[in-house]
Amino acid sequence: MKHSRFIRVLKQSVPTTFRLFLGIVFLIYGLVKLYPGQFGVPGPDAVTTNGEGFVMAWTFFGYSRIYEIMIGLGEIISALLIMIPRTATLGAICYFPIVINVTMVNYVFEIGVQDLSTVMTIMCMILLWLDRDRLLLLLEKREKEETSL
Repeated sequence: MKHSRFIRVLKQSVPTTFRLFLGIVFLIYGLVKLYPGQFGVPGPDAVTTNGEGFVMAWTFFGYSRIYEIMIGLGEIISALLIMIPRTATLGAICYFPIVINVTMVNYVFEIGVQDLSTVMTIMCMILLWLDRDRLLLLLEKREKEETSL
């Protein structure tokens, strides 16, 4: 009896912990992009860095303030959706491509937080996997609607 209770609590607490962690991290990163700005304005010598990945990536992202704001809004919206239980699945769907992009940028440009972004990607994948039945039902429903037209 106690074993099944432990499993039930574990099944509820792990996804909740993942959602809150992912949401808080993206909320922080998103808010920093809005104000004061995470990347800053590139200096005149930024392009002459001989391919240093970090500087090149930051120069690119910092070049357009609007682009930085859009990235920040995407992270904030995904963070809020994933933290609210009713919208958590939609949040994970929105979160996943953003976190994949962040992870790839971190590895390709050697940003230095590859571990964090990898863990975040895996956590989001686990949340999507746990919601796979609901997601498959949506796909099946959509498929039936398309075939009935």
